[in-house]
Amino acid sequence: MKDATWTNQAIPALTSLNRRDRQGLLDRIEVLTEVPAMYPARQRGRFANLRYFVLNKRWVMYYRPNETGGLLIFAIVSARARPR
Repeated sequence: MKDATWTNQAIPALTSLNRRDRQGLLDRIEVLTEVPAMYPARQRGRFANLRYFVLNKRWVMYYRPNETGGLLIFAIVSARARPR
């Protein structure tokens, strides 16, 4: 797996996930490092221009491919908490 860089906001969110969700997220990140444009980018709001996906209908992860071919992971938020 290529590099995945986590922001200070994303690290505590990752540790708060249960084991199944965390493993699902890490598996998906592995795929994303190969095909980072797999998911759409937000058009407006707090996370505008960041790509995102929904994990198990409970979490939304926002990321951006970086220059080295890895990912910069910005945030993991509850799908119920809608960013503005």
